[in-house]
Amino acid sequence: MFYTSRRVTGEEAYRWGLANELVPQDQVRSAAMRLAQEIAECSPLGLISTRATMRAGLAERVLAATNHELVEQNRLRGTDDFKEGVKAVAERRAARFKGR
Repeated sequence: MFYTSRRVTGEEAYRWGLANELVPQDQVRSAAMRLAQEIAECSPLGLISTRATMRAGLAERVLAATNHELVEQNRLRGTDDFKEGVKAVAERRAARFKGR
């Protein structure tokens, strides 16, 4: 797909494991909004870190990506959002992340 830029159908993408969900066309927006809401509830720093990890060449350099992930996790452990996430789990409530 990368080399040819060939488009694949939703069924192909789902079958190949490239898509997590397959919905009818008229339900695409609501399914996307549910996923967006789930992502929006996550730690912004964690999301930025994940994006950086994925763009760091994970497919080509698994070891480099694993090392990067370790560095990121260690860095994130010192943030207010990490402390808030741990506290929220302990208190059985939704976390209130601030991006710090």
